[in-house]
Amino acid sequence: MHSILFTMVFIFCVTKLFAQETLLNLKYNSALFNEEKKIGDFRDIGLTRDTLCLPFFDDFSNTSVFLDSVDAICNDTVYNGNISSVYPNHLFWVDSGAYINRTYPILPPTYGVATLDGLNKFGKPYNDEDDYGIADTLTSKPVFLGGSLIDTVYLSFYYQPGGFGEFPEEPDSLILQFKDAGENWNTVWSATNTQGDVNQEFKIKMIAVADSLLFDGFQFRFRNYASIFGNNDHWNIDYVFLDDNRSYDDTIFRDVSFISDPTSFLKNYQQMPWNQFKDFQAEEINDEVSIQIVNNYNDTVNTSYSYEAFEKYSSEAIATSGLPVSINFDPASTFTIVFPTFTIPSTISGYDEDSLTTTFKYIINPASDIKRINDTLYYDKAFYNYYAYDDGTAEKAYALEGVGAKLAMHYKTNVPDTIKEIYIHWAFVDGNKSNLFFSLIVWEDIDTTLLSADESILYQADFLTPKYVDSVNGFYVYRLTDFLGNPTPVVVDGDFYVGWLQTQSDFLNVGFDVHNDASSNVYYNVSGIWQQSVLPGAIMIRPQVGGNYSVYEEISEQHSESSYINVFPNPVQNKLTVEKNISNARYQIIDYSGRILQEELLQNNSVNTANLISGFYILKIQDIQSGKVYFSKFIKQ
Repeated sequence: MHSILFTMVFIFCVTKLFAQETLLNLKYNSALFNEEKKIGDFRDIGLTRDTLCLPFFDDFSNTSVFLDSVDAICNDTVYNGNISSVYPNHLFWVDSGAYINRTYPILPPTYGVATLDGLNKFGKPYNDEDDYGIADTLTSKPVFLGGSLIDTVYLSFYYQPGGFGEFPEEPDSLILQFKDAGENWNTVWSATNTQGDVNQEFKIKMIAVADSLLFDGFQFRFRNYASIFGNNDHWNIDYVFLDDNRSYDDTIFRDVSFISDPTSFLKNYQQMPWNQFKDFQAEEINDEVSIQIVNNYNDTVNTSYSYEAFEKYSSEAIATSGLPVSINFDPASTFTIVFPTFTIPSTISGYDEDSLTTTFKYIINPASDIKRINDTLYYDKAFYNYYAYDDGTAEKAYALEGVGAKLAMHYKTNVPDTIKEIYIHWAFVDGNKSNLFFSLIVWEDIDTTLLSADESILYQADFLTPKYVDSVNGFYVYRLTDFLGNPTPVVVDGDFYVGWLQTQSDFLNVGFDVHNDASSNVYYNVSGIWQQSVLPGAIMIRPQVGGNYSVYEEISEQHSESSYINVFPNPVQNKLTVEKNISNARYQIIDYSGRILQEELLQNNSVNTANLISGFYILKIQDIQSGKVYFSKFIKQ
């Protein structure tokens, strides 16, 4: 299945692809890390009912699915009232170790999988040390297998090692266990990755449930053994199906499903500001939107498809596809549905506001389809006040090598505007980098002919540091300010570039989305001239333009006035005086590369600068008693 398309899929492994640009595996999962802040530690809620009845089915495509049975034991209907987009559906599963997503699988049997890795349910390593052991667990709720069931109960599922994540290595494994009437867990199946760093299709596995396990309260669980110190050793699981009246050969399902998110409605970005879009729709909207579907059956299935679009909060209709289009869908194959695009009319609710969100509803209607829950796909397109090439999920981390390396990402305004904030998703890879410095830069222009290092800088903030998942979705907010921390919006008109200058050789590691290729808009300079990126993907840096609000609530403490301390004279020659009286403190003088040049007790609120060469420095003072840290920048003449 999918063999032709599958060979076209290319992803990056954990390797230094080029001497200058690097992709690395992540240590954390920001989507889950931030879930901890939103819901606390009560995700593992109690049983909705004591025992599930057959059939048990979950393809992880629809978190709002309900259970409905007329069986004498389970005569009820139960809806999922606590929907999560990242955790297993609690109607079926009792734990939350697996990560529900659409970004790690390659050509799954249905859109949405459960991914097992080396991280706990909050996206953090199980063990920060270099360790190996049991990692994620995905445990079913108890299932009623009593009554007259005899020898026809089978559990089937699809699995894939790696995908868009990291390939498991020896001795990493995926196991399946059944719980017997004595409450013992017994391993009935296991798999290892025997093909190394090679993309592999999903495989289906059929496991018989023995007569001795046909009791009320049977459970099964998937577990993985992995390196438990990071986002490692991925296994994707899909289409879990437990039922009776099955046989070992019952591996073909008359099911047509979506298997991917739609391509971008926008021609140049994943998201862009509403005020830069609404009057320029002809230039900014893609010619078409496409989505992949799969026919999991071994015969032709007549399938029709259509779409609707509406304003998310008012449900006001924007566009429809009209009469559904029908195709005869070849067996065991994939097909790309192409939908036309449309303009958003000025009569729609919210058109004159500062943001707007459009919801797309894509529908397929296969003849005699056995699973309808994966035949409808909802997708939101939000127009706020920032540009994004990425989809909000990092599968890898991007880094540059070398002191003085520069990264610049290209954006364009259709009308003059102001940059107020820049959002960056810093990625955990090999430890916390918040002790390293970088300069945040906005360029009016760089040499995109790739012949020189020419550039024109509009704004530069020095001695900033990476900060991790301190705001929703893991984006940290850097507000453009002056030296004293006052907001300093930067006017941009047409093309502009946003990025950084790193002042040490260590990798800074920013999030990298492998699903959306923005490499044609990424430039870097590590050798004296600007070069274009050769790594297909999207670096997770988002400039915010216009609007009087911040999408993300938290602002970097580096821009909090309480962390600044005044010093004079500035520029200085021999002695720098600290305005604030701190009786018991130490100070450090740090140069542009991040090196500590002086470190002593602060005496009489003065700092000796006589031995410094002319240049730009940062003064760091720490109150020994309170632990509070203050910063100031100064120039040595």
